[in-house]
Amino acid sequence: MAHMSEDSRRLDLACHPISKLEDLRTVGEHQAPAVYMLHLPAGRSDSDAAASGSAFREIETFCTGLPEETVVSILTTPPDAARLALVLESVLQLQLWVAVKLKPEAVAASEGGLPENHAALLIFSRYRGALKHTKTRIGYTYCPACGKTTKDYGGKKHVYHEYGTLMSDVWRDIACDPRRDIEGIADRLRDVFGLEPYRTLRLLDMRSCYALAPQRPASPVLETELPMEWDVRPIPQNSRLVNADCLETLKGIPDNSIDFCFADPPYNLEKKYDRWNDALESMAYFDWCDRWLSELARILKSGRTLAVLNIPQWSIRHYRHLASILKYQSWIAWEALSFPVRMIMPAHYALLCFSKGEPRPLPGCLLPADPMPGDLLALRESFCLRASCIAQRQKRRVEDRADITDLWHDIHRLKHNTRRVDHPCQLPPQLMRRLYAVFTDPGEIVLDCFNGAGTSALVARQMERRFIGIELSTKYHELALKRHEQIERGEDPFGKTESVPESKNSRVERLPRQKYKVSKKALQLDVRRIARQLGRLPRRDEVASLSRYPIEYYETYFFSWGEVCAAARTTGMSELPQDAVSADTLQMGLRFDEG
Repeated sequence: MAHMSEDSRRLDLACHPISKLEDLRTVGEHQAPAVYMLHLPAGRSDSDAAASGSAFREIETFCTGLPEETVVSILTTPPDAARLALVLESVLQLQLWVAVKLKPEAVAASEGGLPENHAALLIFSRYRGALKHTKTRIGYTYCPACGKTTKDYGGKKHVYHEYGTLMSDVWRDIACDPRRDIEGIADRLRDVFGLEPYRTLRLLDMRSCYALAPQRPASPVLETELPMEWDVRPIPQNSRLVNADCLETLKGIPDNSIDFCFADPPYNLEKKYDRWNDALESMAYFDWCDRWLSELARILKSGRTLAVLNIPQWSIRHYRHLASILKYQSWIAWEALSFPVRMIMPAHYALLCFSKGEPRPLPGCLLPADPMPGDLLALRESFCLRASCIAQRQKRRVEDRADITDLWHDIHRLKHNTRRVDHPCQLPPQLMRRLYAVFTDPGEIVLDCFNGAGTSALVARQMERRFIGIELSTKYHELALKRHEQIERGEDPFGKTESVPESKNSRVERLPRQKYKVSKKALQLDVRRIARQLGRLPRRDEVASLSRYPIEYYETYFFSWGEVCAAARTTGMSELPQDAVSADTLQMGLRFDEG
């Protein structure tokens, strides 16, 4: 088993074949709270979903009659999930959009997009509030080249669990084939929700449901196709950065003039941007998004791509608007854990890709296969990113790369201050390099309407693309200009720096730089010793009296008491595989685990 759920009583499994939508009414007669899994037919496209309004309303009616404590999960394709989620939002609360890796035999070629390598598992609740589930850990994986964990845990191994890390909303440790094999998903749901008041996972097999069977009509001409006329105002050949409001600037750009549009907007999650209210009322936020999305669609050339980065819940709303004016290409699931919060860690960020009319063949896929550019290759999942191991693999010519799909796991957010600038949500340059390599050719013009610290424009410059970067904040605009000056001086704008950025991507306060008289690891391990002595997590006064070190160290070296007790809550781990987990050690970790 690839996971371990704490204090879980595995749910019974009851399978219900659903050949017609009316059968849902019989299944819905069960009044005891349960966990439902609706297994929709494989291969459903955006066209199938767009034609399924009446079927979706039947599913909505079924969900309306379920008890309040019920959990409903739905396994389908990303475009199907995006349209269905909007129908169900009036009766269910969307808790998670899980990207589940497909088995190799289930990976499908898409029409104009990247190979489709993940299914969408939507998890809803009939109740409002936080999702109720067990704490579930995913077992560590080990690099076949060096034998260590695929992630380098460095000096923090003592604060991790012996078995594995908390589950996220990207499942790559298991793989499914939605046509025939979803046992791993069902088993995981039976454990994740193995708590009161649930007894049963009811699997509704809807693969043979005629009303939902995938249709394959010829692609229709979009009635909302935007006009092809060029505006009389020409686009200058030279790239430029613009310090202004994006909507006002976009209105001055000609129709059908941009080869690739990218947007990483504020997420309305109360981030501390320089000049943007990132806590707008939801309707106002989406109305604003619809306006700049429409402008991006207008300026995009025929056959070219618009890519929007956002969290899945907001991407669902973007999807509805974009599908009315553009053609769906890909839902790229980017596994980009930014800050570990909650017991199911949010790692899934959506890169929603739409084209203007029929998409042109992807430029990245037209390149000669040998040699394939590095930006179009992904790290194989089984290999680690340790510099020493990479060097050895290169020396031994180990094949540790594979063709990219629409599931991106090998690009990571910037976590170290030495690589960050003074912006709360700085994108990793590798993300933009891959997007440009897939969707553009050298010399083409790309546009980012939320340029921020300038990563997208800087990468475009390095990759010989022309660019337009629009940024409202004068502070961030000036920062981007300075980074372009670094390129002109022959410096790396993404290199390490000694300065400490003021902006943060989390609400946790940054501690001042200081010299530790005792390492934080030693302090945390001493708290673990005290916890085992007491049989519970210690209070501040108990650490003050029982620790080998002055209490002042704990008060100045850590941002919270939770961080002080991090090692006491768990068992600690080794980067090398262990033949067996010690039951005594495991129980010691569970006893002090407070989530």
